[in-house]
Amino acid sequence: MSQDEFEALKARVQELEDRNAIIDTLTQYGQALDYGDFDRLVDCFTDDAVRENRRPDGSVHRWEGRDGTLDFASRHSHAPDLYHKHLALNPHIELHGDTANVVSYMFRFDAGDGERSYIWGLGRYLDTMKREPDGRWRIQRRISEIEDQWPGRFVLTGYQKEA
Repeated sequence: MSQDEFEALKARVQELEDRNAIIDTLTQYGQALDYGDFDRLVDCFTDDAVRENRRPDGSVHRWEGRDGTLDFASRHSHAPDLYHKHLALNPHIELHGDTANVVSYMFRFDAGDGERSYIWGLGRYLDTMKREPDGRWRIQRRISEIEDQWPGRFVLTGYQKEA
């Protein structure tokens, strides 16, 4: 194998590893949120992360930094009080060296209270991800575009870090 072929193979393997690591972060987010594992949830985001939830009614709720991520995590429902599943599907990943733009479909399924489970909401995650110095891919900016949501359900409002 020539040096050029070796370098091309090395780049292809790195791209595959990066894509798998990004998908691992998306999966970790849903599992950590659904089961209240705050440490694992915070580990999905950079310390300076910004996340926004944009709802069908036009409202936008925002969280900033590590404190915002902790606030979001601590006030969000989770098992065993409420069983739900956040799924990120069909991720489209555009790699740009140590950053990536990722668009995923988002679904949240909730357990019914004595009834059938139902889809609570659906939409897209629009993520900017970054490979951190420890080699982990984390979300630096997340926009959750909630395109449909079960009427009358609880809406978690945002946290603003005071200057």
